[in-house]
Amino acid sequence: MAPMMASMATALVLVLAATTPPDWSGAQTITVVATEYRFAPSRLTLRVGVPSRLHLENRGKELHEFTAPAFLKTVELGNPDALNADRTEVILQPGEQKDLYLVPRQAGRYPFTCADHDWAGMTGEIIVESAP
Repeated sequence: MAPMMASMATALVLVLAATTPPDWSGAQTITVVATEYRFAPSRLTLRVGVPSRLHLENRGKELHEFTAPAFLKTVELGNPDALNADRTEVILQPGEQKDLYLVPRQAGRYPFTCADHDWAGMTGEIIVESAP
């Protein structure tokens, strides 16, 4: 019976979190730097239900994208205008910085790439861990 109660408690937390607006002032900040031809860090760890701010910086000399369509379909966005029209990526001109506020809603592993430079190894992974 205990596993069932734990599952019900987790479901209740997720329902309550979905109905309460996120507190962006306390968002976990993760900085991702794009250069030729890599992301640093290339592995990001987030937690379901925890507001996060992805601070994206392009320190390279070329345009770079943070492309993560599968991941972006599973999050609540605080500022969807930071994304492209398809809501699949953040586009960064050389020297540009953008913040993406989000709350992950589904645990899993999701790839991210620079759509123009994935062939050169500009890839990474987002790991979303379950709520405690």
